[in-house]
Amino acid sequence: MRSFLLLLVCLAGFTIGHAADSLMVDINKTSFKKGDTIDFSCIIPNFEQQKLNAASLHVWIDNITTGTRWKFRYPFINGEAQASIVVGKEIPNGHYAVNFLVQKGYFRMTGEIKNHLESEKQINYMMIPKNKRTYFETISLNPDGQFRLKSTLFEDSAYFVFTPVKKTTKNTLHIGIETPLDSSFIPIMESRVWVTVGNTSARINKNDSSGYVFNMETTAGTDLLPGVTVVGKYKKKIEQYDEYYSSGLFQKPEALVFDGIEDETMSRSMSILRFLEGKVPGLIVEKDQETMTELARWRGEPVEIYLDEFRVSTQDIWVVSPSDVAMVKVYRPPAMLSPLSGSAGAIAIYTKRGEFSTKNRFRHSFTVKGYTSALSTWQ
Repeated sequence: MRSFLLLLVCLAGFTIGHAADSLMVDINKTSFKKGDTIDFSCIIPNFEQQKLNAASLHVWIDNITTGTRWKFRYPFINGEAQASIVVGKEIPNGHYAVNFLVQKGYFRMTGEIKNHLESEKQINYMMIPKNKRTYFETISLNPDGQFRLKSTLFEDSAYFVFTPVKKTTKNTLHIGIETPLDSSFIPIMESRVWVTVGNTSARINKNDSSGYVFNMETTAGTDLLPGVTVVGKYKKKIEQYDEYYSSGLFQKPEALVFDGIEDETMSRSMSILRFLEGKVPGLIVEKDQETMTELARWRGEPVEIYLDEFRVSTQDIWVVSPSDVAMVKVYRPPAMLSPLSGSAGAIAIYTKRGEFSTKNRFRHSFTVKGYTSALSTWQ
């Protein structure tokens, strides 16, 4: 992250003073135009004495008129968290309360196997962060089937898949998880800065802020996903799923789309790659004789594999059962789904989730939010 000392001096920064054991907040200014950057730094004094070597900063921005809330979060490193947030063009003009909340601990996950068998002593899990290397580990279970993953730092989001230690053709684990960073918490430290977006001459005053009451729960916010709305002609479920869950370059109209929601052919296949074999001209599936894993090539080049738009290796997709797949999109070479794609083709596998999940289906994969990037956009 960038150092903010010079920046704060140059911009005649705004510093909030507190008692020696409370949160210290530095922010570059309090009036912003759309496109400006909010630079801030938060310091926990005497963090070691306060046993806050591992702590997380939640930044919640509330529109004091509408109650709309935007959430960001960052890890404290050696008692300090600093970041930059660009004010998006769609942010309404007005006054905002920027709340800085400290929660003890980093991201961690606890869970349990709801259909646990006494003979199960361990399970595997694979963590696939966005644009980062896949992490694989075997963890031990408590006698009641509960488990806890070690604390982890990752940006954006990560995809977690849990599988039995012994390879099976169908994953029947039914997992429940909890992540404290996404759960209700009581801040151990907090601070607030009032800021204005838009008309910089109309600074916030006591009358503007007197009606604002901070609460940990809000019904008006952008952290809730909107429902799927279908307007106009009837759309098949696979079309609704594609519209809702595919994003960015994955929305290319020339992709070949295969339905795993209403068509049961995919769920009866031995693997996703075997399902595609023969259906996609030029795609060749072969087995590596050393690792006994399936490999896919197109025009002699290895095919890129994406799982819920996370890049994974071909060796990793064995953890996904065909019955758990809602949609597969195939992109002819060159797919160009990432800057490093080159001339390769690509296969994007999307798992069943939300209202597209099968009723009473075993749940063993999750997309989990991590920390906000050091440079992000408020939108």
